[in-house]
Amino acid sequence: MKCRKCGNAYSVKNGQHLGRQRYRCKACGFQFTKESPKGKDLESKCLAVILCLNGLSFRAIAKIVKASHKAVYDWVRKFGIETYEEPKPRGKIAVELDEMWHFVEAKKTSSGYGKHIVAIQVSSLTGNVEGVTVIP
Repeated sequence: MKCRKCGNAYSVKNGQHLGRQRYRCKACGFQFTKESPKGKDLESKCLAVILCLNGLSFRAIAKIVKASHKAVYDWVRKFGIETYEEPKPRGKIAVELDEMWHFVEAKKTSSGYGKHIVAIQVSSLTGNVEGVTVIP
């Protein structure tokens, strides 16, 4: 093993760190480990993005690809930034203003208590739901 600091070829084993063999240079006393390839291969990153698009959590994906959840988040975010195409509006743009009374002024009438509201899932990928009030 060559020392990364001084380049001396004579080094001795000096314990372990995070399961990897540690070495110490006899000339300068610098402690180091063997360099290993950094990061995951492209196949693991693509698998992580596909699993995220299918609805798995970052922590579940991290267990599958044997990486940290932060790394999985960074891969998915980088993929999104690189491939995102901003949609171009066509025709007229409609904006729905719902529940604006909350921001503009206090509500004058009470809507009642105990109304049954049913949430219907619209899209499993985005987690969108619709709220429906059931009238008896």
